[in-house]
Amino acid sequence: ATALAQIEEALYLNGLTTLSAETATALAQYKGEVLSLNGLTTLSDDAAKALSQHNGWHLALNGLTALSDEAAQALAQHKHYLSLNGLTTLSDEAAQALAQHKGSYLYLDGLTTLSDEAAKALAQYKGRLSLNGLTTLSDEAAKALAQHKGALALNGLTTLSDEATQAIGECEGPLFLSKRFRKDFVEKNPLSPKTARFYALMLLGKINDLTTLDSPDSVAIAKALATHKGPLSLPNLKKLSPKTLSALIEKDDIEIPLIETLELIPEPDGSPTEDFVIPEGFQQRQQR
Repeated sequence: ATALAQIEEALYLNGLTTLSAETATALAQYKGEVLSLNGLTTLSDDAAKALSQHNGWHLALNGLTALSDEAAQALAQHKHYLSLNGLTTLSDEAAQALAQHKGSYLYLDGLTTLSDEAAKALAQYKGRLSLNGLTTLSDEAAKALAQHKGALALNGLTTLSDEATQAIGECEGPLFLSKRFRKDFVEKNPLSPKTARFYALMLLGKINDLTTLDSPDSVAIAKALATHKGPLSLPNLKKLSPKTLSALIEKDDIEIPLIETLELIPEPDGSPTEDFVIPEGFQQRQQR
C-alpha cells in the first residue's frame, strides 16, 4: 500500500474486500486523481478516519452498504469528490455528518428513500449533491432540498406531488432531472403560474418550446418566470401581450428575441390593451 500510494495514475483497488486502518493510512498518502475501493462493503471508523486524509480528487467507496455515524463524520473531512453510491439507507445523524463534507461533490445515488430529517441535513451541504436513486420525494423532503444552494441531481425521479413540485421549484442552484421526467412533466402539466418556476428550473433556465403566451393568466405566468433564480432564456418567443412582456422584462437577466420582432396581442384576460414603450435600460441590454 505504501508503494502503491506513490504512483501518479488513477488507482483502482476494487478487488479489496477488507482494509485495515494501517493499510488505509498508507493508501491515504496517494495524491493521484482517483482512489477507488469499491470492493469494500464495510469500513471501520479508524479506516474511515485514515482515508479522510486522502488528498486526491476522488475517493470512491461505492461498495459500502452501511456507514456508521462516526465513519460518516470522518469521511466528511475528505476535501474533494466523495462517492458513496452503495449506501441504500442513511441515518439522520450520518446525513448531518456528511452535510459537512469539505469537497465539492457528494454522490449518494444508491439511496432509494430519504427521511425528511436527512433531507434537511443534506440540504446544508454546499457542493453538488447527487441523489439519483430517489424516485420520489415527500413534500417535506422537497421543501428541505429546495434550500440546497448548490447543484442538485435527481435524475431518478419519476413522480412528484403538486406541492413537492412547487417546493422544489424554489431551488437556488441548478436542478438536474432525467429527460424522461422532463418530457412526462411537460405533457401532463401545462405552463401555469404554479408550474412556471419549476419549468424554468427543470429546463435549466432555457425554455425553447415557449412561442406564445396568450392564456388569461399569462401575466401571472410571466411574473412567476421572472422570479426564477438565475438567467432565463426564451429564444423562440413570438407572441404575447404588452402587460405580459412588461412582467417578463422585470427580470434583469432574461433573454428574449428583439422586441421589434415580437407580435403584441390584446390582453388575453380582457383588460384594456395599452401601448408598449420599450424601457431604455432593457433596449440597451438587448443591443449588447
